[in-house]
Amino acid sequence: MTFGGNSMILTTYAKSTGECIRAITTHRRLLLALIKRELSDEYVSHGLSIGWTFIHPLILMLVYLFLFTEVFVTRVTVIPGSGANAVVYLLSGIIPWLAISQVMSRSAMSVVGNGAIVKQMSFPLELLPIKTLAGPFMFAGISLVFLIVYGLWITRGSILPAYLLGLPPLVIITSMQLAGLALLLGCLQVFVRDLKEFVNVFLTIGLFIHPILYLPNAIPAAVRPIIYLSPFSYLIFCWQNVLFYGEVGWIWAWVVSVAFAVIFFVLGARIFVVTKNHFGDFL
Repeated sequence: MTFGGNSMILTTYAKSTGECIRAITTHRRLLLALIKRELSDEYVSHGLSIGWTFIHPLILMLVYLFLFTEVFVTRVTVIPGSGANAVVYLLSGIIPWLAISQVMSRSAMSVVGNGAIVKQMSFPLELLPIKTLAGPFMFAGISLVFLIVYGLWITRGSILPAYLLGLPPLVIITSMQLAGLALLLGCLQVFVRDLKEFVNVFLTIGLFIHPILYLPNAIPAAVRPIIYLSPFSYLIFCWQNVLFYGEVGWIWAWVVSVAFAVIFFVLGARIFVVTKNHFGDFL
């Protein structure tokens, strides 16, 4: 393939990505309204209403804290002198994994579940998968605040510099990766109806094939490469790097995470933009 051909492909993907970003930014007020509706509808019939958005993650984090400190013996070795404990390691992997799981589960049905809206061609369809990020991000954000407070408490604030330096870029990388994943799954589910089942299978085993409940070197070397086949392992490595190890190291994991974030978003935007005009024919 010639340089000109490569340049044309890059230009095409760049235009699709730009079109997707413009659709989201131009209709940001509509997106905000959809997000508010997304969050409120989830607990619309509950007495505490949207209050459960805060209560649910806090209760779950407290349960994890109790289980990992009082019940289960973990296979995580605490770093000498770091001040962090095994609970921080476990939660620093569980929280991003829960966000990934919720985004994958919700976004897969974001287009298929809104057939009436899809057939209104004037509606910016890119907002449908993007709005599904609201719930998972809210859940993860509250859980992350809990972990940050806990981490600062047990380390007596010594881990604060790592948090201040590492968390902002990590949030951006994670948001970009999950937004692209939402766009990709949202449009693929329209054409591959079995995709949801594959997603469910992946989410069922994902907690165990990613380095969340154990250190990577805790499993046999023969099956260890499985960890590195998943793009989400590198993102989890970065979260653990900041929240548990208290540093912004492991440059290889950060580089791979950024690469996957760009790939997911550009590819997701491209496929969504190219296929969205055909959604109505399959719904």
